[in-house]
Amino acid sequence: MIKPWATPAWILLSLAGGCAPEPFTRGPLPPLNDPNPLAMRERFLDALPDRPVTFDETVIIQAPFHEKLAALGELVVDRHADRFELVGLTLVGVTLFKIRGDQHGSTVDFAVPQLMEHQNLLLAMGQDIRRMYFDLVPIETAQVKIKKTRVVFSQNTKDGKLVFEFGGEPAVLLDKHLEGVFGAKWRARYYLYASSAPVLYPYGIVMDNNQFHYRIIVKNRAMR
Repeated sequence: MIKPWATPAWILLSLAGGCAPEPFTRGPLPPLNDPNPLAMRERFLDALPDRPVTFDETVIIQAPFHEKLAALGELVVDRHADRFELVGLTLVGVTLFKIRGDQHGSTVDFAVPQLMEHQNLLLAMGQDIRRMYFDLVPIETAQVKIKKTRVVFSQNTKDGKLVFEFGGEPAVLLDKHLEGVFGAKWRARYYLYASSAPVLYPYGIVMDNNQFHYRIIVKNRAMR
């Protein structure tokens, strides 16, 4: 077993995104029957938690040609205040890092020395947390394309075209990515959702960051 606190930081935070097998599977999506894209957007938005939520997670970081790193995480997401806090732990409870962030950026409050040497990558992970858990619906004026099993919303941002794909019954966010010249700059895919009525939350997420070439797999074990 790898001892994460003794592992070089580039091993923890690197991934060739297209080389790793898919960690989750998704069954066939049902055909859409005359969908109402705006109503689909609103229903999903209404189901998201409206108060601070703490997720107990298993986080897996994959790197090419190296063993994967599994860590435990406690993530606090406050959508109204637009901020989060993430603590990453080894499987024996040793703290690896603490990151917090809001709409203005992320801050590393603590990291083991091997990770602090690569603080820019920890900040990139903080940005990916925001991408996974915040701004999960398109703007109301987003362009819409209706496909057989998905509704695709797209909107222009200062960083490029941001795309949201919805599908399933009831319809949920399946894919969120930022388009680039050579493919997605980053992509978050949502495979599994859990419901604690009336709240809906994702518990199987894959984030591929093609700028820093790593993959984060998130398995949410509990929400409170």
